[in-house]
Amino acid sequence: MRLRSSTSRATTDRYSDVETALIDANRLGREELDRIEAYRARTGASFTEAVVDLGVVAPEQVQRTLATRAEAGTLIDPDATGVSRAVVAAYDPDNALTVKLRALRSSLFAIEDLERGDLRVIVVAAVGTDDAPGVAANLATLVAQLGQPGLLVDANFAAPTHHSLFAVDPAEGVTSLLSGAEDRAATVVETPVPNLSLIAAGPAINALPETVERVSLVEQIRAIRLGHRFAIVDAGHQPPEMVAAIARGADGLLLVVERTQTPFAALDELLPRLEAADVPVLGSILIR
Repeated sequence: MRLRSSTSRATTDRYSDVETALIDANRLGREELDRIEAYRARTGASFTEAVVDLGVVAPEQVQRTLATRAEAGTLIDPDATGVSRAVVAAYDPDNALTVKLRALRSSLFAIEDLERGDLRVIVVAAVGTDDAPGVAANLATLVAQLGQPGLLVDANFAAPTHHSLFAVDPAEGVTSLLSGAEDRAATVVETPVPNLSLIAAGPAINALPETVERVSLVEQIRAIRLGHRFAIVDAGHQPPEMVAAIARGADGLLLVVERTQTPFAALDELLPRLEAADVPVLGSILIR
């Protein structure tokens, strides 16, 4: 995270993530930073002690920043890594989408469950909106920030996106798994986000809908066995029969809906198919 004020990047590079967050949140300028550094030189105080002692930042603001940073885990610099700024959870813990999805993460992924070692597979599917990739990418990033290794799986065949979001270009992917790839692990590539790997959509194959119906993608993901603790599968905004087939065997599905765009008729078509495939709907995410 970088300053939104006039303080230079070179200046902020010498501060830790927490210190930079305090500088950024409170828009501290060069004059204030000079006062802080002079006080630290005289007293030996830490940065957080100095800003409180000088009255630059309120103690409760420091505590909120420390708590947010502990919850956020390791953040990255999107400019340095090539990760899209659409993946706001990777670098901005205070963004409204990050905060919203962090609350959802808490209800879906208890750290005790992740540490147990069983792979938890959650599918994200959109109805009447194209926002599933953003939700899936940010949610997967947030779960990875808990410190447990996991997968983001791009089964959004109509509009594959995640290889671009995470600046990777793998040759293999989901379609390779569905086609019986001999080396399943070869479909997995690391992303610049710590603890998060990606299975991209993969090359085009013939008879894709029939293949998705015949071969369980979730079973293929579970069979990779690289020690992942979670998998977020983006099923995108695709026909209901495709979504239900992709989600077959998953621990649950999240619906992404848009207040003015999602038709009830589309939900009425998808939900019975999910029920028939024994896929529980865990909740919905409303995009305004």
